[in-house]
Amino acid sequence: MKLSIIAIALAVGGCADILDIPDRKSSDEATCEGSIKIKILYDATGGTAEISVPFYKGQQDLIREINETGGIRGCQIEYEAVDYGYVPSSAQTYYEKWKSDTASWNEVGAILGWGSSDSLLLAPRVREDKKPFLSASYFGTLAAPEPVERDVSIPELSASNFTEYEFPQHFTSDGFGYNFFGGTDYSTGARIAMFQVLSLGGKRVGFFYCSADYCKGPIPAARQYAKQLGLSLGRDLTIELTDSETTFKQKVLAYFQQEQAQKTANPSYQIVDWVWGGNTTKTTAFMGKAIDAMNTQLGLNVQLIVNNWGFDENLYTMCGAACVDKVHGIMPFVAYGDTRAGEMAKVTALHDKWRMRDMATEGGTTYKNVRYVQGYVNVLLFKKAADKVISLGKPITGPNIKEALETFQGVDTGGLTGALTYSAADHRPQSTESIYKIDSQGKLVLEASRTITMVDTWLGW
Repeated sequence: MKLSIIAIALAVGGCADILDIPDRKSSDEATCEGSIKIKILYDATGGTAEISVPFYKGQQDLIREINETGGIRGCQIEYEAVDYGYVPSSAQTYYEKWKSDTASWNEVGAILGWGSSDSLLLAPRVREDKKPFLSASYFGTLAAPEPVERDVSIPELSASNFTEYEFPQHFTSDGFGYNFFGGTDYSTGARIAMFQVLSLGGKRVGFFYCSADYCKGPIPAARQYAKQLGLSLGRDLTIELTDSETTFKQKVLAYFQQEQAQKTANPSYQIVDWVWGGNTTKTTAFMGKAIDAMNTQLGLNVQLIVNNWGFDENLYTMCGAACVDKVHGIMPFVAYGDTRAGEMAKVTALHDKWRMRDMATEGGTTYKNVRYVQGYVNVLLFKKAADKVISLGKPITGPNIKEALETFQGVDTGGLTGALTYSAADHRPQSTESIYKIDSQGKLVLEASRTITMVDTWLGW
């Protein structure tokens, strides 16, 4: 990549391409020649393929559009994308392979990652190698650029005797200054979900989640904040990504039969009326149907609120009427097609343009859901940072991209997210969630948009 300064006219006509690059009025403008290298990890064959592929397509389409419309100030993005199958050790293998090609590796400006387990595994390496890692993991631990240690008292309801205890937990983050993401971190999102439950009249919340890092990571924050708000805690239930629909039904029914037995033994006990779900869209469908069947069988009215990876435009197809008006999803990115976001017209136009281009290879497959929006924003983040680096006359290097991102103050993504802010001390980018539910037509309906004030002592866990 080479930089140069060119003279341009003071008045420039408006650009009408999909990216809608704003007019610039300056006498000198830094430009870039050659290419900018990035690497991409995604899952096309593993346990999260259903949500990873649309995310990757949002990234790929924007990269291709940037390249087709002049690049980033003239530089093309040269990218390599690999399917690591959602296996962290495979992500590490690819990383080491990239690193072994020293000449090419030195030119890599960023890595676009995917899951929490692999992001956590690679975080020390990208920190050492000074490679910005923009991932789809909004894990709270990764949001701390500097080391953090916190002792926090976390409440929990015993699964064996329904007694509430508080346990001191020691949270640590080694400090991951090269990790960035665009979504509200999982712990902040879970806190917002607890407030939404309270606002909708919830009394007691149970926590259903898988054993993967992104599933279990925000549970302590959710429990603590729920208790702070005055909600009662329910027991936890582990439901894995690999569990079948039948297993979900069995586990959910047994859980609420135990709830009713506890109510019989202790009439003052309030049965869990809301469940937090921390898995993926497919398993949310299983959970929604299991809860619906259980409600009918036991005469209860339990509702479900789920994390951002458990709720999207595909849920109705998988779940049907069982999820209508009963499943609520927190999303730090607006739903695909949500016209509240001014940038959405560009996103949908981009999707349709490249689906036509890819018709021969993809056979008309579409990716019209929030995952596509998330992937789009991931590349938009990199583009904005790279543009700033070049505008300052600097080369695209890992440290320069990091420095540029850490100057973002209330950066607008056209309404696709809340305004994004990073600093050298805090990589939590936003604290906003759009909360949707599904109507009888299978459409996502905005229920609320909530922003919480982030607390300094929440950083890193």
